[in-house]
Amino acid sequence: CALRADGVAHCWGRNSHGQANVPARMLFRQISAGLDFTCGLHYENGAVTCWGNNTDGQTDAPGGRFKQVATGHGHACAVNTDGAAVCWGNLAYAPSADFVFTAIGSGNRYSCGLLASGGLKCWGDREIEHAGPFQTLAVGAHHYCVLHTDGAADCYGENSLHQASASETTFTQIAAGRIHSCGITYADGVLECWGTGAPGTPGQRLAAPSGAFTALSMGLGRNSCALRLDGAVRCWEQPKYHLPAAPTANLTEAFGGREFAMPVELFPWPAKEGGGLAVVERAGAIYAYDAGNGSSNGGEPRLILDLTDLTVAGGEIGMLSAALDPNFDEFQFLYVYYFREAEPGQQIAPDQQIAGRVSRFPIVDGAAVRADELVILNLPQPHWTHQGGAIRFGPDSMLYLGLGDSRKEENSQNLASWYGKIIRIDVRGATAEQPYRIPDDNPFVDLSDALPEIWAYGLRNPWRMDFDSDGNLWVADVGSNHREEVSIATAGAHLGWPIFEGDRCLATAADCAALASTTPPVVIYERDYGCAIIGGVTNPQPDIPYIFGDYCNGRIWALERDDTAATGWRRREIAQADGFILAFGAGAAGEVSVLTAQNPILQLEW
Repeated sequence: CALRADGVAHCWGRNSHGQANVPARMLFRQISAGLDFTCGLHYENGAVTCWGNNTDGQTDAPGGRFKQVATGHGHACAVNTDGAAVCWGNLAYAPSADFVFTAIGSGNRYSCGLLASGGLKCWGDREIEHAGPFQTLAVGAHHYCVLHTDGAADCYGENSLHQASASETTFTQIAAGRIHSCGITYADGVLECWGTGAPGTPGQRLAAPSGAFTALSMGLGRNSCALRLDGAVRCWEQPKYHLPAAPTANLTEAFGGREFAMPVELFPWPAKEGGGLAVVERAGAIYAYDAGNGSSNGGEPRLILDLTDLTVAGGEIGMLSAALDPNFDEFQFLYVYYFREAEPGQQIAPDQQIAGRVSRFPIVDGAAVRADELVILNLPQPHWTHQGGAIRFGPDSMLYLGLGDSRKEENSQNLASWYGKIIRIDVRGATAEQPYRIPDDNPFVDLSDALPEIWAYGLRNPWRMDFDSDGNLWVADVGSNHREEVSIATAGAHLGWPIFEGDRCLATAADCAALASTTPPVVIYERDYGCAIIGGVTNPQPDIPYIFGDYCNGRIWALERDDTAATGWRRREIAQADGFILAFGAGAAGEVSVLTAQNPILQLEW
C-alpha cells in the first residue's frame, strides 16, 4: 500500500480477504500492510481503522489516538499519544505503560519497539531487549533490524537464508521482510539487499533496482517497494530460495491448482464413503476431493465435517488433525483434534479460555454426523501456542496424541501434566461414560504421581508424527533457538526438552550428565537451515524411511542411512516448496503431498 501526499491510500496485489480494498472517503497519515489485512492511521484524529482478514481479531482496532500503527502475522500494534504500546489480534498484549516507545514494528507472533531511551524492546515470541542507542527499526516475519545513530545496521533473529546478515554499509533507512532485508545507503541513496539464501557466503548482496530512493517497504514474501526521488514507486520481487544442491524430486500442483488457506492434514478417504483424499482445514472443516485416477487432480469438494462455528482458529490452534478408525471397515468413525472455547469451570485464566478436544464422529453416507460427537479428551489449554497437533493410530490400534508444552518448559518434565507429552489411550468401544481406557502396558501406569495416559515425554512442540511400516513412531519436535530434531519415540522415552534441545545441552553439565539416558534425536539441523521442523511421512520410497521439511524456508529433506554419521543417519535435500510448509500427507498409493499455506497443495514426484 502507498499514501499520496493528500492522504489517499492505494493498495494492490493479493486481495484474498479484501486487504487491498481501501475504505472509501478515508484519509490517512500512515498505512501498514500485514498478512492479509491492512491498518491505517487517520489523517485528522489519529484513530486506527483496519480491514481484511479478521480470523484472529486483527482488524478489531481499539479506540484512541495513536502516532503509529504496525501490522504483522495475525496481529497489529500501535503507539498511542503517550508513547505506550497497544496490541490486538493473536498477540493481544504489550509491555506496560512504563515503557515509552517512539516507533514500533510487528512480525510473526512478536513485535518490537524503539524506546524513548534509544533502546529496543521485543515481546511475544521474542522477549528480548537491546541497549542501543538506535535511530530506526525494521521488523520482518522472523527477524528484525536496527540502525545505530551512525547509520550502521544490525539484524537479529532468524538467519537461515542470510536475511539477518547485514553488511558494514551505513544506511538512512532499513526494511525487513520474510526472507530478505534491504537498506537505503547513506552515501548515495541506492538500494542494498541481502537474504533469500543467495549463493556464496552470508552477507552476499542481492540484485536491487538501480537509482536513488527516499523510502523503502517490504511485504511478508519476496516482494519489496521503494519510493524514488520523483515520488514514483518501484516494486520488485527477489528470487526464490537458493538450493545448495540440485533437487532430486519435483513438485507439481495437485487438485488442479486449487488454492487452500491453511491445510493441515491429508489422508485417503475410503472408497465405500465416496473415495478421494480428505483435506483438513485449520478453520474447522474437512473436505474430500476426487483423486482423479490417483493423480489428485480435479473434482469438486464434498463436505465431510464442518465445525467452523465451534473451532477457535488462529496462530497455532484450530482444527489440527484427523484420523480414521484403524478398523474402518467394521467401525466407521472419524477422530478429530480441534480447539474450541473451554467449558464452564475449565478456564485456566480469564484470557486463556480454550480447550483442545479429541472427538469421535460416526460416518454415514460419506459424511460425519456432527450431532453424534463423542468427546474422548477435553483438555483446557494454558496457552495458545505449542499445542502439538497430531493424532495417529498405531499398529496396536491405540490412539496416540502429540501435545506441546503449552509455552511452559517445566510441563515437559512433569509427569503429572498432559503437556509436552505423547499420550496413548485405547478408544475401542468408547462410550460417553468411558470414552477411553488406559492400556495396561503404558509405561507409567504404576506411578501414583504420573498420568497413566503418558507414553513418552520431554517434548517441546511435536507438531507432526507418523508410524512407519515397522511400527516405529517418528516425531518431529520444533526447537526453540538452536536445533530442530527428528526422534523415534518409544514407550517411556524421555526426549530431552528442556534439558536438551536436539543434541545441545541447555542446562548445567551435571544435569545433562544425569540425563544421559534421554533418547537422542535421529537427526537435527541448526537454525542456519530453517526455523521450524514440519514432520513428514514414513516410507515414501523403499530406501527412504522418512521425509520432512521446514516451515520457514520450504526445504524438504529425505532421511537416509549413513554409517559415517554419529547417529547413523543423514538428511539429503530433495525438493523446495514455495510457501510455508504446514504438513505432509500420503495418498492411498503412497503418493506424498506437501501442504503449504495460501497455496495449492503440491505432490512430490520422484
